[in-house]
Amino acid sequence: MDPGAASPKETWLRLLLIDAGIPVPATQIPVQQNWRLIAVLDMGWEDYLVAAEYDGDHHRTNRRQYARDQARLRTLQELGWIVVRVIAEDKPDDVVRRTRDALTRRGYRDT
Repeated sequence: MDPGAASPKETWLRLLLIDAGIPVPATQIPVQQNWRLIAVLDMGWEDYLVAAEYDGDHHRTNRRQYARDQARLRTLQELGWIVVRVIAEDKPDDVVRRTRDALTRRGYRDT
């Protein structure tokens, strides 16, 4: 497991993206607003304000967690972040495409 990952699935996601030629993301990115911690993103590219987050099943089945996630996502979007959310059922090629598309919208160009 990647030392910057909070779960094996985060490591899987990070390696999937790197193997697809996407630049190595930073991990466990703190996001603050008015000196208050809003979120710690699983991984992302701060220069582009793009994040990738792996949502385990508890993000769907626990209503309180789901409500917190929605509020957090709204705040991140208000701060300009694009958050690519990934779940177990997502196809790897789709995850790579969505991530690459988000980075491209923010100015990233493949070399």
